Order: sequence, then C-alpha cells, then structure tokens
Amino acid sequence: MKKVETLSIRETVFKQLRAMILNNELNPGDKLSEADLAEQLGVSRTPVREALHKLELEDLIVIKPRKYCLVKGITSESINEINLIRSQLEPVAARYSVDYLTDEDLQYIGELLDESIKHFESNNVDSLSKVHDEFHSLIIKASNLKRTIKILENLHDYIYSFRYSFMARPDLVKRSIYEHRDIYEALKERDKDKVERLFKNHLEGVLEYENVVLEDMKATRFSSKNRKELS
Repeated sequence: MKKVETLSIRETVFKQLRAMILNNELNPGDKLSEADLAEQLGVSRTPVREALHKLELEDLIVIKPRKYCLVKGITSESINEINLIRSQLEPVAARYSVDYLTDEDLQYIGELLDESIKHFESNNVDSLSKVHDEFHSLIIKASNLKRTIKILENLHDYIYSFRYSFMARPDLVKRSIYEHRDIYEALKERDKDKVERLFKNHLEGVLEYENVVLEDMKATRFSSKNRKELS
C-alpha cells in the first residue's frame, strides 16, 4: 500500500507541474526550485525531483545541476512535431475504427456534431472544445490500435491546450465542423479509404493553425508576466 501511495504522489506532482506549464501558469524563463516546489506542494523533495526529470524528458524544462530548473514551455518546434505525429497516426487509427464503430457509436458521433453546431452558434468555446475533443477521442479509441492510442493519449494534454486557440476563431471552427461532418458521412458509408483521406486532409489543415496557437500563447504569457510583476 505504501508503494502505491508513493507512486500516486509522484504521478500527481508530475501531472500538476506539467499542467501548470501547458496552461501557462508557469512561463518560459521561470526558475523552479526543487525545495520551494516541495514546500508549496506539501510533499518531500523526492517526488518533485523525479517529476522535474520527467518534465525535462518531455523538453518542457531545462535542469541546471545544483542550481535550478528553467521552464522551457511549449515551442513552435514542439507544436509542429506534435501536429506532425497526429497527421500520421490519427488517419490510420480512423481507418481501423471503421471495423469497430457500432451503429450506436455512429449515432453518438452524429449527436456530437449537432452539439458542436449548437455550441458554435452560442459562441461557447469551452463546450465546443470538449465536444471537438470527444469526436477525435472516440474515433481513435475505436481503432483498437493500443500502442497508437497510447502515443496519442500521451499527447492529449498538449493537443487540448492547442485546440482552444482555433476553437475561439469562428472561421476556423466552421471549417473544422464541415470537415468533421464529411468524416462522419464517410464513417457511416464504412469507406476506409475515404475516411483516412478526409482525416489526413483535416489534420493537415490543423498544421496551418500553428501561428494562431503561438499568438495566443504569447499573449497569455505576456498577461501572466504582467500579473506576476504587479503582485
């Protein structure tokens, strides 16, 4: 039992610090102290140290031995690489999902599309992002490609943080909804080639949103920096 609790603490610390970086609560250039973090989180230094090493492996921080850790955050290179991985893996997963999606699954996907239109018309960006996320997640998980699913799940927090930026832009949302509708119709037709092609085209379009994401990240970090200076 003690071992399980220890592992839970390590994972909790890692996820909390990771989320703070992805949500821009911790900005590039911020210095992190192992001792300070341990005190703030109410844990020993060991789980903090291990969490920081995992964050360095994800290229989110840089560890300066015997000094401090420097937040690196999300870069344009990481956004591009993550979207590149998606553009290669998700279309294949979507193709395989054709064999496993039930009629009930397809009906639910249709309901998600109706919800996305409703949220778009009411300008509810939070709900729109969640529905959009569920659309992709359901199709990917239906593929039964366990390793592919695991890789994409590991990137999920990044992808979700990017997604909010273009969900807040009506022209990009409208395009995305139309593309989702086409994918849905191809899934109902059980046309694997068409599903894969449409999914690939959809995700190649996502690559074009990189500048939009970077603009929002820059604005958020600038605002956060100003708040810190005033506090």
